[in-house]
Amino acid sequence: MLNRVSTMWSWWWDASNDKGGHSRATLAALVSIFALFWFLWAAKKSRKVIPPLPPGPRGLPIIGYLPFLGTELHRKFEELAGVYGPIYKVWLGQKLCVVVNSPSLVKEVVRDQDTIFCNRDPPIAALAATFGGADIAFSSYGPDWRKLRKIFVREMLSNANLKSSYTLLREEVKNSIRNVYDKIGTPIDFGELAFVTVINAMSNMLWGGTLQGEEGAKFKKLIAEQMVLFGKPNVSDLFPVLARFDLQGIERQSKKIFQWSENILDSAIEKRMNSNEGKEDGTGKFEQKKDFLQFLLELREKNDAATSISMTQVKALLWGTELELSDKFGIVAKKLKPTVAIPAPKLSKFELYTT
Repeated sequence: MLNRVSTMWSWWWDASNDKGGHSRATLAALVSIFALFWFLWAAKKSRKVIPPLPPGPRGLPIIGYLPFLGTELHRKFEELAGVYGPIYKVWLGQKLCVVVNSPSLVKEVVRDQDTIFCNRDPPIAALAATFGGADIAFSSYGPDWRKLRKIFVREMLSNANLKSSYTLLREEVKNSIRNVYDKIGTPIDFGELAFVTVINAMSNMLWGGTLQGEEGAKFKKLIAEQMVLFGKPNVSDLFPVLARFDLQGIERQSKKIFQWSENILDSAIEKRMNSNEGKEDGTGKFEQKKDFLQFLLELREKNDAATSISMTQVKALLWGTELELSDKFGIVAKKLKPTVAIPAPKLSKFELYTT
């Protein structure tokens, strides 16, 4: 390369002494400078060490290991760990996934080096249902995420706020016990019972009321469908070039569910803001009870950049809280068969169970 640069330089020098050779000399100089920079860049790149990827199954061209995964991912991953070790790669379509299957490595990823591995790669269904990934679960690490985490963990889940919500939680537990008592002698799906109890308790804590009747049943059903969409394999996630076509309709379904749930949130927010009009106690604070919605609306009115949030973030926090508590329909492995039991009374009166 150095010899080439020297030759070009000599050619430019000779050409510059010839009549009419200035244009050729200028071109030669530009080529020489380009060659020199290219040489320096190549030399720097050759010294850069690129760590190799962990081992893993080969899979097939384009589609990767997708045809061999099966439906029980946890068992398949355990099987692959026995072959490739505690950390290995799996190509799923155009997505490169690294599987960690060791307690020590998990500790390294989620605790010791958490800021390196904390950014999210949310599925399209999650982006469609969380204002483009504006909630805590799916937003990337950064100033906005730290602000939301501070509000959610330090403020919304503070001991004072949780203590004030204890009465609401206790009331929902009583309602669940009453539900079991009324169905003595009939089979009860305890997973479904726990789900209903948690959702009603959280709704009460979030905006001070539960969804009753057909609206409540539809809300629970839609949350279940949303969780299924979150965990459902989506061609658009595995092959981003196909995302615009939404071949499986997952994005469309997720947006439809999200629109319905957002209408509920908008209605709750509108009622609360209207009910707050003219009810200040003279100190700028509202007299009514302090649920999470009230707390978020007060934060929204602040001028402090460290805590003030937008209305979109208010709704993202409320909706994200509902989704995060849907254990039965979550995107984790669940029981193949639900736990069903037939309750039998030990005490003669229902009141004895709630005292």
